[in-house]
Amino acid sequence: MKTRMTELLGVRYPIIQGGLQGLGRADLAAAVSDAGGLGLITAGCFDTCAELEAEILHARTLTDKPVGVNISIGTRRTMSDFLDCICDLGVGIIFTSGHNPESFVDRIKRFGMKWVHVVPAVRFAHKAQDLGADAVVVVGFEAGGHPGMDDVALSVLVRKASVELSIPVIAAGGISDGRSMIAALAWGAEGVQLGTRFVLTRESALHPIMKECLQQATEHDTIMIERSLRKSRRVLRTTQAEAVIALERDGATFEQLKHIIGGEAYLE
Repeated sequence: MKTRMTELLGVRYPIIQGGLQGLGRADLAAAVSDAGGLGLITAGCFDTCAELEAEILHARTLTDKPVGVNISIGTRRTMSDFLDCICDLGVGIIFTSGHNPESFVDRIKRFGMKWVHVVPAVRFAHKAQDLGADAVVVVGFEAGGHPGMDDVALSVLVRKASVELSIPVIAAGGISDGRSMIAALAWGAEGVQLGTRFVLTRESALHPIMKECLQQATEHDTIMIERSLRKSRRVLRTTQAEAVIALERDGATFEQLKHIIGGEAYLE
């Protein structure tokens, strides 16, 4: 199956395993790539560049297919050193997400990497194209994780972006099977990115009890948190998520929410 995305990234199928905080590791990424898609190692999973380097090298022992790296910009630590590590190792494909990637572009281009930026709105897709991105992932309101603040459905975003942009558009948000992939391609996408669906695979490090919870969840079992912080995030509806919503209604700051949504609480 050929699209501009498969040709750009050197993969058989227009399917990408999205960046997954804590779970985007070599075993999963290599399995996706080996099956014909593109697996991504998530730099944010690791505390040091040495750990990331070891994971990239491990992936290369598992598959000879392309494996990319995802970097989330604007987290509560700098990712610049991680980009240097990726460049030094000759990683050919990088996905960026989060804040403005402009400060990373020169290094990405200098090392000849294929660069894809993840955006929640068409206006940001235009900015990425202007900066020289080779493709963009457009994330709809349906997505798990951070879908942005605009609450616009993927079907609308992809149709608009695919008309207005000259670079390939990759659809993300609510895609979990072949039927939803075909729908995205019909809207004008040239590939799809899946997150939650790959969380449920054997190669994912998520605890089996959490995998079971996700499998049993219905369309009513997610909830949006952190909207008051302008970092809207779709998560599984749990007692912790409900507690965050209650605190947000009372005007809680990040520091007052940190014990539930901070990095240490997330890992726990």
